[in-house]
Amino acid sequence: MGTTSPPPVTVPSWTQRGSTRGARAVLQTFLIFPLMGAFSPLTVIDRYRVKPLKGGAVFVSNHSSALDAVVMLQALPNRFRFRAFVVAAADSIFKRKWEAVLTQLLINTFPIPRAGGARPALDRLKDHLAHRWSVVIFPEGTLSRTGNIGTFKKGAAILAIDAGVPIVPAYIDGLYEVFPRFRRIPRRHPASITFGDALYPQPGEDYDRFIARTEQAVRTLAGPKGLLRDAPAPTGSGSAEGSNYWY
Repeated sequence: MGTTSPPPVTVPSWTQRGSTRGARAVLQTFLIFPLMGAFSPLTVIDRYRVKPLKGGAVFVSNHSSALDAVVMLQALPNRFRFRAFVVAAADSIFKRKWEAVLTQLLINTFPIPRAGGARPALDRLKDHLAHRWSVVIFPEGTLSRTGNIGTFKKGAAILAIDAGVPIVPAYIDGLYEVFPRFRRIPRRHPASITFGDALYPQPGEDYDRFIARTEQAVRTLAGPKGLLRDAPAPTGSGSAEGSNYWY
């Protein structure tokens, strides 16, 4: 019996056009970020660690809220923010066309299928990284159930090693109090994001070792909170945030 190839990854070209990026910049600057700041004022710590970087990079952080991507983009220097893809589960927000189009317009989401079909999507992202685009990704592959950091999966390391770009670790604090997975309406609480030094693969370092070092860097940025671990995903979870998402 032959094997079935995963469906091709389709990302419309309009999301990368100059006109779209300009509209996205206006919407973020004058609508999304001010709205976010109204209930969650943001403090950015050690952004100087990002400024010397040239070309593309893979930006990673813990993932405790659906608002994490907005905070990461808000904290990035413009040259990264306006040329960044935000990885999202293909069978989550991309199930609804209107939601897919809206998030592609506002934060340039990029669909990644669950286990079995992610490789073609990763290859597309590698090509974008080679052309000086960046990627925002949350290697836990699921929203935290407790606010603590979960185990990182190796998709970010695959992108960085194969594309020859650094991983920039960050820790986002406060958004679990604002908008965790079980809350429908955000509540007011300050947030912060702390950037770490860019990480490069060491000689002989494979994907697993590199992502383990990346996870440890994020835990170090978290301070005492980094010692705590999130509860594992339920066995056999069928959602896009299940245990198989991101390898």
